[in-house]
Amino acid sequence: MYNGKPTRNFINKDDSASPTAANESINITCCIDVHESRDIMSADIPNAFVQTKLPSKNKKGKKVMMEITGVLVDKLVELNPQLFTSFVTRENNRKVIYVVVLRALYGMLVASLLWYQKFRRDLEAIGFKFNVYDPCVANRIVNGKQHTIRFHVDDVLSSHVDSNVNDQFLKWLNEMYGSLKRVSATRGNKHRYLGMVIDFSCKGKVKFKMDDYVEEMLSEFP
Repeated sequence: MYNGKPTRNFINKDDSASPTAANESINITCCIDVHESRDIMSADIPNAFVQTKLPSKNKKGKKVMMEITGVLVDKLVELNPQLFTSFVTRENNRKVIYVVVLRALYGMLVASLLWYQKFRRDLEAIGFKFNVYDPCVANRIVNGKQHTIRFHVDDVLSSHVDSNVNDQFLKWLNEMYGSLKRVSATRGNKHRYLGMVIDFSCKGKVKFKMDDYVEEMLSEFP
C-alpha cells in the first residue's frame, strides 16, 4: 500500500479529492426507480485504482516515486533476481528500492480522483450525460427509457425498466474493468450500498436501513 500521508503537504484538496454521490441524489433517484418499477443492479468494481494510469509527470514536471523497504525488497529480488538485484541500495543499514509509480495505488491521495476522471470518461464514451448538480449521477437513454447510474468511487447503482439493459451494462463493466477480477453484482429487491440496505421489496416504496452500520458503530464504543 502506498503511504500518501506525506504528500498532504504539497497536494491540495482540489487536486486530490474525488466527488461522491450526495445522499439526496441517492434518495431521489431511488424514488424514481420505484415509481417507474425499474430493475435495480448494484455492482462493485474490483482493483479500480490499479487500473488507472498515473500522468507521466505531475504539474511540476516530476514523476511519482515510491520507496520500497524491508521484507518486500527481499520478496521482489526472490521473484526476479535479474531484474531487481541491481536496483537494491542500502540506506541507514536497510535495503531500499526506488521505483517510478505508473498506476494509481491504494493509499495515494490522488488515486480516487484519477479513477473518477477515468470512469467518467469511459461512461461518457457510451452515452452517459452527467448531472450538473451531482457529478456522480449520470443518465442516458436506452430503448427510449432512462438508464440511471449513481456511484461512490467503485460502488455503482444502476437502474432501467428493462433488466436486459443492466445485463448489458454489467457485461460492459466486466469488459472494461474485469480483467484482474470479475465485477461482482447484486440483482433483486435488496441491495447493500454505501453502508445502507436499500429495500425495494414493497411495491411503490423504497426503504433505507442502516441498522447493521449503527450497531457496528455502537459496538466500537467502550
